[in-house]
Amino acid sequence: MTTSQAVLLPLPQATDRRLAGTKAATLAALAAQGLPVPEGVVIPAGVFAQALAAAREPPAARLELPGDVLTALVEAVRPWGDVALAVRSSAVDEDLPGFSYAGQYSTVLRVRGRDALRAAVLRCWTSAFGERVVAYSGGVGEDPAMAVLVQPMVPAAAAGVAFTADPVTGERDVVVIDAVPGLAERLVSGEVTPERWTVRDGRAHREPGADAALDAGSALAVAELACAVSRLRGAPQDVEWAVADGEVVLLQARPVTALPPAPVPLPVEVPAGYWTRESSHAPLPWTRLTHAAYQSRMPAIRTAVGELGLLIEGVDLRDIGGLEYLRVLPLGGREPVRLPDWAVPLAFRLVPALRRRVRKCVAANRADVPMRHVHLWTGHWRPRLEACAATLRDIDLGLLDDDALERHAESTLKLFELGLSIHFRLHLALAMVLRELALACRELLGWDDQAWLRLVAGTSVRSTEPARALADLAAHVAARPRLRRLVEDPASDVLAEDTDFAARFTGYLRRYCCRTLSYDFSEPAIDERPDLVLALLRHQLAAGYDPQAREQELAGRRAAAAAEARAVLAGHDTAAQERFETALARALAAYPVREDNEFHTVSAPGALLRRAVLELGRRLTRRGLLGDPSAAFHLRPPELLAALRHGDDLHALAARRAGERIWALANPGPPSYGTPPPPPPPLTSLPAEARFANEAFLWLLDRVLAPSPSPSPSPSRETDSQVVRGIAASPGSYTGVVCVIRDETELGRLRAGEVLVCPMTSPVWSVVFPSVGALVTDAGGTLSHPAIIAREYAVPAVVATGDATTRLRDGQVVTVDGTTGQVRVQP
Repeated sequence: MTTSQAVLLPLPQATDRRLAGTKAATLAALAAQGLPVPEGVVIPAGVFAQALAAAREPPAARLELPGDVLTALVEAVRPWGDVALAVRSSAVDEDLPGFSYAGQYSTVLRVRGRDALRAAVLRCWTSAFGERVVAYSGGVGEDPAMAVLVQPMVPAAAAGVAFTADPVTGERDVVVIDAVPGLAERLVSGEVTPERWTVRDGRAHREPGADAALDAGSALAVAELACAVSRLRGAPQDVEWAVADGEVVLLQARPVTALPPAPVPLPVEVPAGYWTRESSHAPLPWTRLTHAAYQSRMPAIRTAVGELGLLIEGVDLRDIGGLEYLRVLPLGGREPVRLPDWAVPLAFRLVPALRRRVRKCVAANRADVPMRHVHLWTGHWRPRLEACAATLRDIDLGLLDDDALERHAESTLKLFELGLSIHFRLHLALAMVLRELALACRELLGWDDQAWLRLVAGTSVRSTEPARALADLAAHVAARPRLRRLVEDPASDVLAEDTDFAARFTGYLRRYCCRTLSYDFSEPAIDERPDLVLALLRHQLAAGYDPQAREQELAGRRAAAAAEARAVLAGHDTAAQERFETALARALAAYPVREDNEFHTVSAPGALLRRAVLELGRRLTRRGLLGDPSAAFHLRPPELLAALRHGDDLHALAARRAGERIWALANPGPPSYGTPPPPPPPLTSLPAEARFANEAFLWLLDRVLAPSPSPSPSPSRETDSQVVRGIAASPGSYTGVVCVIRDETELGRLRAGEVLVCPMTSPVWSVVFPSVGALVTDAGGTLSHPAIIAREYAVPAVVATGDATTRLRDGQVVTVDGTTGQVRVQP
């Protein structure tokens, strides 16, 4: 027996998953059935176990590939000739139903030479201890079992993935193909937009937009191979393939995990009243877990309006057909009788509930409750939230027993509810303070929103802190040529190659990235997307982002705006000047809190709640009570905790909820239900303080949510079809290439300098803004999150276009004018 035979497995013999890992064993079994699989050789999991046992220090630091194994490997690949190699991890626990580990382990491409081959195998081994794998598995303390598959690289003319069921809708009688020219690594990493084909009933349909990679005949051939894999494996499959020399070859196959079930229709029951879609925070149907957590918004808003004495009960939020709608609740909860204008002053004096609220409103304003909340934020609320989050963040959930995990989950939920309560108390208070400046500028200077916002833009320093810290990390990288080359190469494993950088990068993730990217907790937090953060770091290196220059530019704009205002006010009396200066000073203290609070009140508590839910999902999946850890987001917290305690089987309930969400996605409701109420009664008879506070509330709603966006009108002239109109949100003009990002999962496609076109953004998206040339959104107003973030980065922005994500497409060149609110498509 040769040395090669003693320590290695030829791929055809690697059918035992315990020896060869799931990836290699699956390919071996499919090759035995006659499917076109490139030849290969496997380093068995036992070699990894022996190397692990020989290590004296932490495994990732001291693992070493035995010399005889490396020699055997070099001998085994020599008959393939002078070709580059693909070295792939093949873990025993990957590609299984419930735990796919897709993208968690390493693959190294274009490997040539003995030293590079050794380094590639070690990189695959050490990926078993990576943070992403530990987080995905829940930190279970067992030693991993890892084989390594080595194959000659395929000279691909095109490559991609094929799903034998639609991964979004769950439809089984279709093959969905994503393809790119050349190798598939750019597709898997999210760097390019793939060409998409759908194959039904023997017919291939290409969706327009991306660069061509396949023709219809090749798409049918890919679909035929994918369906053959699915038949042999007995379940829908996620197939990686390549076209080489006119033939389709199979590179990998795994079960499609968390495949959506068939749609389950939801009843559309519309309560009485007028309801409008809440698309600024919930553009898509909530998962049940997220919906349950956000139910505390309604009592939080009720408390906030009550302490300020506003003449409403609060806001009612309802699920109608799976989508969220809202209405403002009148005082008492019922729509009041419409009074003639002359009777309104009498009602304010004679109706007890109105009289009490008016007195409360006057007292709250005279006590300056709004600014008191601003000071409470900096002096008490923020430090409290920071301390609670730090304590919960540092707990290793995998080490907790069930009782301790239940207590931890309840603590994260309470922290989230506390954060929401503070969040809404702050936002209503800020409306009062910012309205003072807006009103003073309008009455004294004739300024609109764009004009007065110049006075405060650039002061939200905490919301931009993650980008500044990333710029510091980019400067560290830029000063080290070897490190820069590693970071700029997406195929490198820089975290394994440079331990100092790995420590700095991990510190950045811990400090700034424990935060949800989406308002829905089913989507990954930023610290679960180190690939995205590395891509943003590469963007900063490419663009030479300079936060100090940006801050100086914005400070200059603020100073110029203030000087302009003071020059005009020099001709006014002292009272007018004092009014302006007082309002400006108060707004400068309050405006930053609008965005700065969100990290501590919403996104960080949300990320901690997500971690707890995932750990619950992992345990329930291991016990056979749930199909996949991510299915936990289709369940409410009490349902998850009851299953943890009593062993309730949740498969059917989670599948039904997932099906309901699929139905809601495919059946979006109208922008509103019911008859719009009449305009609010005149407030002129109220005391000045109460009138101002209630007008400020209505003012805030208009500038955060904006009027319900509607599609741009049909063009009356040929040139109008090239213009998208919205609200001017951040001044300046920029010409660049469009990148349409419909949700957080697509952020990896964004390239430095592109025009980001999206439905809406959450505050956490601020970390991508150094990479953005301009911003265009479907929704939002001048005080919405995307508008504020754009101003903080001096990025031209147009919001509330209504339909930019459908009218614009990837690759178009547009000019975004954030001063006029127009986006013009360039010929």
